[in-house]
Amino acid sequence: MNVLKKDQAQMMLQVIVAVLLFRFVLFESLITDLGLSKLHYFAFLIAIGFILYGGVLLYKIVLQEEFPDRNIEKSIEKSYYKYLGVNAVGIGIAFFAASDIDRTYYFGFFLGLAAILYLYITQWRKILVFDNIVYSLIISFPFFILILMDLMPSLQMNAEQNPEKQQLLNISLQICVLLWFLYFIKTILMDLKFMELDIKHKRRSLATIHGREIGAKRTTFLSLLPLTLIAIFCVIHFNLTLLIGYIGVLVILPYLIYLGKLWKAKTTEDFNGINNFLNIIIWLTIFSIVVLFFNLK
Repeated sequence: MNVLKKDQAQMMLQVIVAVLLFRFVLFESLITDLGLSKLHYFAFLIAIGFILYGGVLLYKIVLQEEFPDRNIEKSIEKSYYKYLGVNAVGIGIAFFAASDIDRTYYFGFFLGLAAILYLYITQWRKILVFDNIVYSLIISFPFFILILMDLMPSLQMNAEQNPEKQQLLNISLQICVLLWFLYFIKTILMDLKFMELDIKHKRRSLATIHGREIGAKRTTFLSLLPLTLIAIFCVIHFNLTLLIGYIGVLVILPYLIYLGKLWKAKTTEDFNGINNFLNIIIWLTIFSIVVLFFNLK
């Protein structure tokens, strides 16, 4: 499928699959008193979709303003109104859904997402490293908001009396943090992959400043952080033998191959292949949710 060759499309697909697996494979099968009904769950997902789509519209507007010779948006004024309208619909859906389940404060998370997207696109995407951190947080936002809205409410009253729920919460958060780290590494890989294009358009990144050879070595060392998290996870949850076996064979081993390839990478083709390899590792990490379900079940 051609759509899977595009990084942004594939990341969005990964996020959608992950939040569906968290809810319908893991949470709904093991927890009876989740915070969101199916209706409110999909309402919040739709709200996130509207706000993220608003970010895409704003990015096109900003690109048109930065490169007036391009034909990205025909009318900037109309595009701004469309951007405001899409955000208003998304935030409105989030507000009414949150009010209906008596947790109005959830609405603030979506307002915050819209604000972060605005700041990122207009200002933060030009700040070295910080833009990578924020971008990966935006991608990972649905994971964390789902746990906060769906799993946390069932633990707020009697957390000490529900060790199984507490374990599920801890493991889910650890998987989400790992995914955020992997997406953070991925954004740096994309900078290395598109270094020549960034130089052509005079965009600053760590890759354009220090070059690919230094960038490959630095990213390899940085990639040891997710591997360390995985190793700590395996030690903490050694009793989950099925999950640990899956992680050892289908996550850690491919990750070690990825590190070896990254250390030697020099060309655009090298980084393109490594980026695709990291995508496979992210997919395998996401499907560990299914393995976790069977292990806990």
